[in-house]
Amino acid sequence: MVLHIDSSTPQYFRELESVFLEFNQELIPFFFAERGKLNGKKLIVKLEDVSPDEASRFVGCNAYLPEEMLPAPKEGFYDKAILGYTAYHGDKAIGTITDVVENTAQNLFIIEHDEKEFLVPAVEAFIQRIEHPEKIVYLELPEGLLDL
Repeated sequence: MVLHIDSSTPQYFRELESVFLEFNQELIPFFFAERGKLNGKKLIVKLEDVSPDEASRFVGCNAYLPEEMLPAPKEGFYDKAILGYTAYHGDKAIGTITDVVENTAQNLFIIEHDEKEFLVPAVEAFIQRIEHPEKIVYLELPEGLLDL
């Protein structure tokens, strides 16, 4: 089975021992019987106690890791960890973070509110603080950015 790794640092995933596969809207844990060589953002694995025929049922499934298994980010947080968080500018909710677009210059938050979509640079200068238990990201944005 080939795992496609959605990470800017796929090399951290060479030493994985297990993964959760999303199947029928459930996360099912699997351990690796064998792990091949990492090739770019692809890792070939053989699942423990799963035949190749059985593994074919999981083609196209999303694979997840528990957050505690992820290596600590070099700075701040994992962008994907804040999907669904409410974004505030000052004391006003400006929408929900629905995606993070990876870009060579800087990542961008996609924030949706009332059928409008805002692209906001996901940079340290704009992020005041993140409150994970409340699922809130406080931003301090330049004047006029949300008017574009």
